[in-house]
Amino acid sequence: MNRLINRIFLVFCVVAIAACKKDEPALPDNLLAFGAATQGFDGEETTIKLSLSRNADAAVPVTISLTPAILTYGKEFTTEPAAVSNTLTVTVPAGQSSVSFKVKKAANVFLNGDESIQFKIQTVGTPVLKGLNTDLKLSFAAITSTGSKLTLEGKTAESNYTNTVFADLSANAQTPVNRKSWNLGFYNGSAFRVILNPGYQSSAVPTTKTDIAAVTLADAETVANLDFSPGGDGTLALVDYWDGDLTKTVFAEVSATESENKVYLVSFEGSKTKDKWFKVKVSRSTAGGYKVQYARIGETAIKTIEIAKNADMNFSFLSLENAATVAVEPRKTSWDIAWGYSTSNAGTTPPTPYWFQDFVLLNSVGGAEAAEVLESSVTYDAFAKANVAAQTFSKSRDAIGSKWRVTSGATLGIRRDRFYVVKDPQGNIYKLRFVSMGIGSDGGERGKPVIEYALVK
Repeated sequence: MNRLINRIFLVFCVVAIAACKKDEPALPDNLLAFGAATQGFDGEETTIKLSLSRNADAAVPVTISLTPAILTYGKEFTTEPAAVSNTLTVTVPAGQSSVSFKVKKAANVFLNGDESIQFKIQTVGTPVLKGLNTDLKLSFAAITSTGSKLTLEGKTAESNYTNTVFADLSANAQTPVNRKSWNLGFYNGSAFRVILNPGYQSSAVPTTKTDIAAVTLADAETVANLDFSPGGDGTLALVDYWDGDLTKTVFAEVSATESENKVYLVSFEGSKTKDKWFKVKVSRSTAGGYKVQYARIGETAIKTIEIAKNADMNFSFLSLENAATVAVEPRKTSWDIAWGYSTSNAGTTPPTPYWFQDFVLLNSVGGAEAAEVLESSVTYDAFAKANVAAQTFSKSRDAIGSKWRVTSGATLGIRRDRFYVVKDPQGNIYKLRFVSMGIGSDGGERGKPVIEYALVK
Protein backbone atom coordinates (compact mmCIF):
# COMPACT_ATOMS: atom_id res chain seq x y z
CA MET A 1 0.00 0.00 0.00
CA ASN A 2 2.81 2.42 0.89
CA ARG A 3 4.52 1.74 -2.45
CA LEU A 4 1.29 2.46 -4.30
CA ILE A 5 0.83 5.71 -2.41
CA ASN A 6 4.44 6.73 -3.14
CA ARG A 7 3.96 6.03 -6.85
CA ILE A 8 0.75 8.04 -6.96
CA PHE A 9 2.49 10.92 -5.15
CA LEU A 10 5.43 10.77 -7.56
CA VAL A 11 3.13 10.89 -10.59
CA PHE A 12 1.27 13.82 -9.04
CA CYS A 13 4.55 15.74 -8.52
CA VAL A 14 5.67 15.12 -12.11
CA VAL A 15 2.32 16.29 -13.47
CA ALA A 16 2.36 19.35 -11.19
CA ILE A 17 5.89 20.34 -12.24
CA ALA A 18 5.04 19.85 -15.90
CA ALA A 19 1.95 21.99 -15.46
CA CYS A 20 3.99 24.74 -13.81
CA LYS A 21 6.54 24.65 -16.61
CA LYS A 22 3.74 24.78 -19.15
CA ASP A 23 2.36 27.91 -17.50
CA GLU A 24 5.74 29.67 -17.53
CA PRO A 25 5.90 32.17 -20.41
CA ALA A 26 8.56 31.41 -23.00
CA LEU A 27 11.40 33.90 -23.16
CA PRO A 28 11.59 35.97 -26.35
CA ASP A 29 14.36 35.18 -28.81
CA ASN A 30 17.80 36.44 -27.79
CA LEU A 31 19.02 38.56 -30.70
CA LEU A 32 22.51 39.79 -31.58
CA ALA A 33 23.08 42.99 -33.54
CA PHE A 34 25.38 45.94 -34.09
CA GLY A 35 24.46 49.07 -32.14
CA ALA A 36 24.10 51.16 -35.32
CA ALA A 37 24.23 50.74 -39.10
CA THR A 38 27.03 53.27 -39.60
CA GLN A 39 30.01 54.41 -37.58
CA GLY A 40 32.91 56.73 -38.27
CA PHE A 41 36.23 57.58 -36.68
CA ASP A 42 39.13 59.89 -37.33
CA GLY A 43 41.50 58.84 -34.56
CA GLU A 44 43.96 55.96 -34.46
CA GLU A 45 41.54 53.23 -33.40
CA THR A 46 37.88 52.64 -32.68
CA THR A 47 35.76 50.04 -30.89
CA ILE A 48 32.80 48.28 -32.50
CA LYS A 49 30.27 46.61 -30.25
CA LEU A 50 27.66 43.90 -30.75
CA SER A 51 24.88 43.46 -28.22
CA LEU A 52 22.40 40.76 -27.24
CA SER A 53 18.81 41.35 -26.19
CA ARG A 54 19.70 39.86 -22.79
CA ASN A 55 22.57 38.10 -21.04
CA ALA A 56 23.79 34.90 -22.67
CA ASP A 57 23.15 31.65 -20.80
CA ALA A 58 26.33 30.19 -22.30
CA ALA A 59 29.26 31.48 -24.36
CA VAL A 60 28.10 32.57 -27.83
CA PRO A 61 30.60 32.34 -30.73
CA VAL A 62 30.12 34.90 -33.50
CA THR A 63 31.75 35.17 -36.92
CA ILE A 64 31.83 38.48 -38.77
CA SER A 65 32.92 39.07 -42.33
CA LEU A 66 34.68 42.28 -43.31
CA THR A 67 34.81 43.80 -46.76
CA PRO A 68 37.34 46.67 -47.06
CA ALA A 69 36.87 49.41 -49.66
CA ILE A 70 40.07 51.16 -50.87
CA LEU A 71 41.89 49.42 -48.01
CA THR A 72 43.98 46.32 -47.47
CA TYR A 73 44.01 44.39 -44.22
CA GLY A 74 47.46 44.44 -42.64
CA LYS A 75 48.58 47.37 -44.76
CA GLU A 76 46.26 50.27 -43.85
CA PHE A 77 44.44 48.68 -40.91
CA THR A 78 44.26 45.72 -38.56
CA THR A 79 41.73 44.40 -36.07
CA GLU A 80 41.90 43.13 -32.51
CA PRO A 81 41.35 40.20 -32.43
CA ALA A 82 43.05 39.56 -35.76
CA ALA A 83 40.96 38.61 -38.79
CA VAL A 84 41.73 35.55 -40.89
CA SER A 85 40.76 35.67 -44.58
CA ASN A 86 38.60 38.73 -43.89
CA THR A 87 36.68 36.95 -41.12
CA LEU A 88 36.64 37.87 -37.43
CA THR A 89 35.69 35.49 -34.64
CA VAL A 90 34.57 36.83 -31.27
CA THR A 91 32.69 35.30 -28.34
CA VAL A 92 30.05 36.77 -26.06
CA PRO A 93 30.99 35.40 -22.61
CA ALA A 94 28.40 33.48 -20.61
CA GLY A 95 26.43 35.83 -18.41
CA GLN A 96 27.27 38.86 -20.56
CA SER A 97 25.20 40.67 -23.17
CA SER A 98 27.81 42.19 -25.46
CA VAL A 99 31.18 41.75 -27.11
CA SER A 100 33.41 44.19 -28.95
CA PHE A 101 36.43 44.33 -31.22
CA LYS A 102 38.81 47.08 -32.29
CA VAL A 103 39.82 48.47 -35.66
CA LYS A 104 43.25 50.12 -35.74
CA LYS A 105 44.79 52.33 -38.38
CA ALA A 106 48.33 51.47 -39.42
CA ALA A 107 51.02 53.96 -38.43
CA ASN A 108 52.42 56.42 -40.96
CA VAL A 109 49.72 55.70 -43.54
CA PHE A 110 47.87 58.56 -45.24
CA LEU A 111 44.14 58.05 -45.88
CA ASN A 112 41.82 60.28 -47.89
CA GLY A 113 38.70 59.63 -45.80
CA ASP A 114 36.86 57.76 -48.58
CA GLU A 115 37.94 54.41 -47.18
CA SER A 116 35.49 52.14 -45.37
CA ILE A 117 34.89 48.60 -44.13
CA GLN A 118 31.59 46.77 -44.35
CA PHE A 119 31.08 44.35 -41.44
CA LYS A 120 28.41 41.65 -41.53
CA ILE A 121 27.35 39.13 -38.89
CA GLN A 122 27.67 35.76 -40.61
CA THR A 123 27.03 33.15 -37.93
CA VAL A 124 25.85 33.18 -34.32
CA GLY A 125 25.99 30.27 -31.90
CA THR A 126 22.64 28.70 -30.97
CA PRO A 127 20.20 29.45 -29.47
CA VAL A 128 20.98 33.11 -30.22
CA LEU A 129 19.62 34.56 -33.47
CA LYS A 130 20.63 37.50 -35.66
CA GLY A 131 18.89 40.77 -34.89
CA LEU A 132 17.97 43.67 -37.17
CA ASN A 133 21.35 45.45 -37.49
CA THR A 134 23.44 42.64 -38.98
CA ASP A 135 25.54 45.06 -41.09
CA LEU A 136 27.71 48.00 -40.09
CA LYS A 137 29.64 50.36 -42.34
CA LEU A 138 32.74 51.83 -40.71
CA SER A 139 33.98 55.00 -42.43
CA PHE A 140 37.61 56.00 -42.04
CA ALA A 141 36.59 59.60 -41.48
CA ALA A 142 34.19 61.52 -39.30
CA ILE A 143 30.56 61.03 -40.28
CA THR A 144 27.51 63.00 -39.26
CA SER A 145 24.91 60.56 -38.00
CA THR A 146 21.26 61.42 -38.56
CA GLY A 147 20.45 59.58 -35.35
CA SER A 148 20.43 56.18 -33.69
CA LYS A 149 20.10 54.31 -30.39
CA LEU A 150 23.07 53.35 -28.23
CA THR A 151 23.27 51.06 -25.22
CA LEU A 152 26.08 52.52 -23.12
CA GLU A 153 28.32 49.77 -21.77
CA GLY A 154 29.00 50.90 -18.21
CA LYS A 155 28.36 47.57 -16.56
CA THR A 156 30.80 44.69 -16.22
CA ALA A 157 30.94 41.63 -13.99
CA GLU A 158 32.67 43.86 -11.41
CA SER A 159 29.84 46.34 -10.91
CA ASN A 160 27.04 48.29 -12.58
CA TYR A 161 29.27 51.32 -12.98
CA THR A 162 32.75 49.97 -13.72
CA ASN A 163 33.14 52.13 -16.81
CA THR A 164 32.80 55.74 -17.74
CA VAL A 165 31.29 55.69 -21.23
CA PHE A 166 32.09 58.51 -23.67
CA ALA A 167 29.50 58.88 -26.45
CA ASP A 168 30.03 60.58 -29.80
CA LEU A 169 26.56 61.13 -31.26
CA SER A 170 27.67 62.20 -34.72
CA ALA A 171 29.78 59.03 -35.12
CA ASN A 172 27.30 56.61 -33.48
CA ALA A 173 30.24 55.58 -31.31
CA GLN A 174 30.98 54.96 -27.65
CA THR A 175 34.21 54.48 -25.73
CA PRO A 176 33.97 52.64 -22.37
CA VAL A 177 36.92 53.31 -20.04
CA ASN A 178 37.48 51.87 -16.57
CA ARG A 179 36.60 54.72 -14.24
CA LYS A 180 39.48 53.81 -11.91
CA SER A 181 42.16 53.87 -14.61
CA TRP A 182 43.41 57.38 -13.74
CA ASN A 183 43.85 59.74 -10.82
CA LEU A 184 44.91 63.14 -12.19
CA GLY A 185 44.20 64.96 -15.46
CA PHE A 186 46.40 67.71 -16.92
CA TYR A 187 44.80 70.43 -19.04
CA ASN A 188 46.17 70.75 -22.56
CA GLY A 189 44.96 74.31 -23.16
CA SER A 190 46.90 77.51 -22.51
CA ALA A 191 46.42 77.41 -18.73
CA PHE A 192 48.20 74.93 -16.45
CA ARG A 193 45.44 73.19 -14.51
CA VAL A 194 45.16 69.81 -12.77
CA ILE A 195 41.90 67.92 -12.21
CA LEU A 196 40.90 65.04 -9.96
CA ASN A 197 39.07 61.97 -11.27
CA PRO A 198 35.39 62.64 -10.41
CA GLY A 199 34.51 59.00 -11.02
CA TYR A 200 36.88 57.65 -8.37
CA GLN A 201 35.61 59.38 -5.21
CA SER A 202 38.66 61.64 -5.47
CA SER A 203 39.59 64.35 -3.00
CA ALA A 204 42.71 66.35 -2.24
CA VAL A 205 44.08 69.04 0.04
CA PRO A 206 47.13 71.35 -0.16
CA THR A 207 49.87 71.21 2.45
CA THR A 208 51.88 74.24 3.51
CA LYS A 209 55.05 72.69 2.05
CA THR A 210 56.62 73.04 -1.40
CA ASP A 211 59.33 70.38 -0.95
CA ILE A 212 57.78 66.96 -1.57
CA ALA A 213 60.65 65.19 0.22
CA ALA A 214 59.77 67.08 3.40
CA VAL A 215 56.16 65.75 3.43
CA THR A 216 55.65 62.74 5.71
CA LEU A 217 52.78 60.81 7.23
CA ALA A 218 52.72 63.35 10.06
CA ASP A 219 51.48 65.98 7.58
CA ALA A 220 48.26 64.03 7.14
CA GLU A 221 47.36 65.02 10.70
CA THR A 222 47.66 68.74 9.94
CA VAL A 223 45.11 68.91 7.08
CA ALA A 224 41.41 68.13 6.59
CA ASN A 225 40.56 64.44 6.61
CA LEU A 226 40.11 63.18 3.05
CA ASP A 227 38.18 60.17 4.32
CA PHE A 228 34.90 62.04 4.70
CA SER A 229 31.28 61.00 4.32
CA PRO A 230 29.57 62.20 1.14
CA GLY A 231 27.43 65.25 1.84
CA GLY A 232 29.47 66.28 4.87
CA ASP A 233 29.78 69.97 5.74
CA GLY A 234 33.06 71.67 4.93
CA THR A 235 34.08 69.13 2.30
CA LEU A 236 33.47 71.24 -0.83
CA ALA A 237 37.05 72.55 -0.76
CA LEU A 238 38.34 68.96 -0.97
CA VAL A 239 36.87 68.17 -4.42
CA ASP A 240 36.80 69.74 -7.87
CA TYR A 241 33.55 71.57 -8.53
CA TRP A 242 31.20 69.53 -10.70
CA ASP A 243 30.34 72.27 -13.21
CA GLY A 244 33.71 71.80 -14.90
CA ASP A 245 35.01 75.30 -14.18
CA LEU A 246 38.80 74.88 -14.19
CA THR A 247 39.23 77.75 -11.75
CA LYS A 248 37.31 75.72 -9.13
CA THR A 249 39.73 72.81 -8.80
CA VAL A 250 41.46 71.74 -5.59
CA PHE A 251 44.85 72.14 -7.27
CA ALA A 252 45.70 75.80 -7.81
CA GLU A 253 46.95 76.83 -11.24
CA VAL A 254 50.49 75.55 -11.67
CA SER A 255 52.92 78.45 -11.29
CA ALA A 256 55.84 79.07 -13.62
CA THR A 257 57.90 79.49 -10.43
CA GLU A 258 58.49 76.00 -9.07
CA SER A 259 59.02 77.14 -5.49
CA GLU A 260 55.46 78.52 -5.43
CA ASN A 261 53.80 75.17 -6.18
CA LYS A 262 52.60 73.39 -3.06
CA VAL A 263 52.57 69.69 -2.36
CA TYR A 264 49.06 68.20 -2.32
CA LEU A 265 47.74 65.11 -0.59
CA VAL A 266 45.44 63.03 -2.81
CA SER A 267 42.96 60.30 -1.88
CA PHE A 268 40.46 58.22 -3.83
CA GLU A 269 38.24 55.16 -3.49
CA GLY A 270 40.18 52.37 -1.81
CA SER A 271 42.90 54.71 -0.53
CA LYS A 272 41.05 56.63 2.14
CA THR A 273 43.22 55.69 5.11
CA LYS A 274 45.97 58.25 5.60
CA ASP A 275 48.89 55.87 5.03
CA LYS A 276 47.55 55.20 1.51
CA TRP A 277 47.29 58.85 0.47
CA PHE A 278 49.60 60.14 -2.26
CA LYS A 279 51.72 63.26 -1.99
CA VAL A 280 51.93 65.11 -5.31
CA LYS A 281 53.77 68.19 -6.53
CA VAL A 282 53.07 69.54 -10.01
CA SER A 283 55.33 72.07 -11.72
CA ARG A 284 55.85 73.26 -15.27
CA SER A 285 58.42 71.34 -17.27
CA THR A 286 61.14 73.05 -19.29
CA ALA A 287 59.51 71.59 -22.42
CA GLY A 288 56.27 73.49 -21.80
CA GLY A 289 54.25 70.69 -20.23
CA TYR A 290 54.00 69.35 -16.69
CA LYS A 291 56.53 67.84 -14.29
CA VAL A 292 54.85 65.62 -11.70
CA GLN A 293 56.58 64.35 -8.55
CA TYR A 294 54.65 61.84 -6.45
CA ALA A 295 54.80 58.98 -3.95
CA ARG A 296 52.73 57.41 -1.20
CA ILE A 297 52.78 59.80 1.72
CA GLY A 298 55.03 57.59 3.85
CA GLU A 299 57.52 56.80 1.08
CA THR A 300 60.87 58.54 0.64
CA ALA A 301 61.53 57.43 -2.96
CA ILE A 302 59.95 60.09 -5.16
CA LYS A 303 58.80 59.25 -8.70
CA THR A 304 58.99 61.92 -11.42
CA ILE A 305 57.22 61.96 -14.76
CA GLU A 306 56.93 64.65 -17.42
CA ILE A 307 53.67 65.05 -19.31
CA ALA A 308 53.69 66.94 -22.60
CA LYS A 309 50.74 69.04 -23.71
CA ASN A 310 48.69 67.49 -26.52
CA ALA A 311 46.54 69.99 -28.39
CA ASP A 312 44.35 67.19 -29.77
CA MET A 313 43.04 66.24 -26.32
CA ASN A 314 41.28 68.14 -23.53
CA PHE A 315 43.46 66.51 -20.88
CA SER A 316 46.34 64.07 -20.49
CA PHE A 317 45.88 61.52 -17.72
CA LEU A 318 48.10 59.95 -15.07
CA SER A 319 47.60 56.88 -12.92
CA LEU A 320 49.46 57.40 -9.64
CA GLU A 321 48.78 53.78 -8.70
CA ASN A 322 50.32 52.37 -11.89
CA ALA A 323 52.98 55.09 -12.36
CA ALA A 324 52.00 55.64 -15.99
CA THR A 325 50.10 57.93 -18.30
CA VAL A 326 46.90 56.37 -19.66
CA ALA A 327 44.45 56.95 -22.50
CA VAL A 328 41.05 58.00 -21.16
CA GLU A 329 38.98 60.52 -23.10
CA PRO A 330 38.68 60.35 -26.89
CA ARG A 331 39.98 63.31 -28.90
CA LYS A 332 38.50 66.59 -27.66
CA THR A 333 36.09 66.94 -30.60
CA SER A 334 35.21 63.23 -30.73
CA TRP A 335 32.81 62.93 -27.81
CA ASP A 336 29.77 64.80 -26.55
CA ILE A 337 28.56 63.27 -23.28
CA ALA A 338 29.95 60.79 -20.76
CA TRP A 339 27.82 58.51 -18.56
CA GLY A 340 29.22 57.08 -15.35
CA TYR A 341 29.98 57.58 -11.68
CA SER A 342 30.80 61.09 -10.55
CA THR A 343 31.14 63.67 -7.84
CA SER A 344 28.20 66.07 -7.66
CA ASN A 345 26.10 68.10 -5.23
CA ALA A 346 24.24 66.27 -2.48
CA GLY A 347 21.38 68.73 -3.04
CA THR A 348 22.15 70.73 0.06
CA THR A 349 22.87 74.39 0.75
CA PRO A 350 25.73 75.15 0.83
CA PRO A 351 26.68 72.65 -1.90
CA THR A 352 28.39 69.56 -0.57
CA PRO A 353 29.95 66.70 -2.58
CA TYR A 354 28.18 63.40 -3.06
CA TRP A 355 29.05 60.30 -5.12
CA PHE A 356 26.49 59.65 -7.86
CA GLN A 357 25.78 56.69 -10.11
CA ASP A 358 24.26 57.25 -13.56
CA PHE A 359 25.64 60.77 -13.85
CA VAL A 360 25.93 62.38 -17.29
CA LEU A 361 28.78 64.80 -17.96
CA LEU A 362 28.99 67.16 -20.93
CA ASN A 363 32.18 67.68 -22.95
CA SER A 364 32.13 71.33 -21.95
CA VAL A 365 35.91 71.74 -22.23
CA GLY A 366 35.73 70.50 -25.83
CA GLY A 367 32.96 72.96 -26.68
CA ALA A 368 29.76 70.90 -26.27
CA GLU A 369 26.62 72.59 -24.90
CA ALA A 370 23.23 71.28 -23.77
CA ALA A 371 19.72 72.46 -23.00
CA GLU A 372 16.91 70.73 -21.11
CA VAL A 373 13.47 70.74 -22.76
CA LEU A 374 10.23 69.86 -20.99
CA GLU A 375 7.71 67.83 -22.97
CA SER A 376 5.00 70.25 -21.79
CA SER A 377 6.53 72.93 -24.03
CA VAL A 378 7.34 70.75 -27.07
CA THR A 379 7.53 66.98 -27.44
CA TYR A 380 10.65 65.08 -28.42
CA ASP A 381 9.00 63.86 -31.63
CA ALA A 382 7.85 67.36 -32.59
CA PHE A 383 11.11 69.13 -31.74
CA ALA A 384 12.67 70.48 -34.94
CA LYS A 385 15.14 73.05 -36.24
CA ALA A 386 12.63 75.87 -35.64
CA ASN A 387 12.64 75.09 -31.90
CA VAL A 388 16.39 75.42 -31.42
CA ALA A 389 16.51 79.23 -31.18
CA ALA A 390 14.22 79.23 -28.14
CA GLN A 391 16.55 77.03 -26.09
CA THR A 392 19.02 78.29 -23.50
CA PHE A 393 22.18 76.26 -23.89
CA SER A 394 24.47 75.60 -20.94
CA LYS A 395 28.23 75.12 -21.10
CA SER A 396 28.30 73.59 -17.62
CA ARG A 397 29.69 70.06 -17.40
CA ASP A 398 26.68 68.98 -15.31
CA ALA A 399 24.08 70.50 -17.64
CA ILE A 400 22.43 67.05 -17.81
CA GLY A 401 23.93 65.57 -14.64
CA SER A 402 21.36 63.59 -12.66
CA LYS A 403 18.27 65.51 -13.80
CA TRP A 404 17.26 62.85 -16.33
CA ARG A 405 16.42 60.13 -13.80
CA VAL A 406 14.97 59.42 -10.33
CA THR A 407 16.63 56.81 -8.11
CA SER A 408 14.69 57.19 -4.86
CA GLY A 409 11.10 57.82 -3.83
CA ALA A 410 7.83 56.60 -5.30
CA THR A 411 8.55 57.07 -9.01
CA LEU A 412 11.82 55.48 -10.10
CA GLY A 413 13.61 55.46 -13.43
CA ILE A 414 13.74 57.69 -16.49
CA ARG A 415 12.02 61.05 -16.32
CA ARG A 416 9.71 60.92 -19.32
CA ASP A 417 8.70 64.56 -19.02
CA ARG A 418 11.95 65.93 -20.46
CA PHE A 419 14.66 65.48 -23.05
CA TYR A 420 17.87 67.28 -23.99
CA VAL A 421 19.30 69.17 -26.92
CA VAL A 422 23.04 68.71 -27.36
CA LYS A 423 25.26 70.90 -29.50
CA ASP A 424 28.40 68.91 -30.24
CA PRO A 425 31.93 70.38 -30.64
CA GLN A 426 31.44 70.51 -34.43
CA GLY A 427 28.21 72.50 -34.12
CA ASN A 428 25.82 69.64 -34.95
CA ILE A 429 22.65 69.75 -32.85
CA TYR A 430 20.96 66.58 -31.63
CA LYS A 431 17.82 65.99 -29.61
CA LEU A 432 18.53 63.30 -27.04
CA ARG A 433 16.34 61.30 -24.72
CA PHE A 434 16.96 58.48 -22.30
CA VAL A 435 15.02 55.29 -23.04
CA SER A 436 15.87 53.05 -20.09
CA MET A 437 18.30 52.71 -17.20
CA GLY A 438 17.21 49.57 -15.36
CA ILE A 439 15.34 50.78 -12.31
CA GLY A 440 11.63 51.22 -11.69
CA SER A 441 9.52 49.94 -14.55
CA ASP A 442 11.54 51.21 -17.51
CA GLY A 443 12.52 47.68 -18.52
CA GLY A 444 16.24 48.37 -18.92
CA GLU A 445 19.37 47.08 -17.27
CA ARG A 446 21.22 49.04 -14.58
CA GLY A 447 24.63 50.02 -15.85
CA LYS A 448 23.53 49.85 -19.50
CA PRO A 449 21.41 52.94 -20.12
CA VAL A 450 19.86 53.27 -23.56
CA ILE A 451 19.87 56.65 -25.31
CA GLU A 452 18.06 57.71 -28.46
CA TYR A 453 19.02 60.76 -30.50
CA ALA A 454 18.27 62.45 -33.81
CA LEU A 455 20.03 65.17 -35.80
CA VAL A 456 18.16 68.47 -35.71
CA LYS A 457 20.65 70.57 -37.67
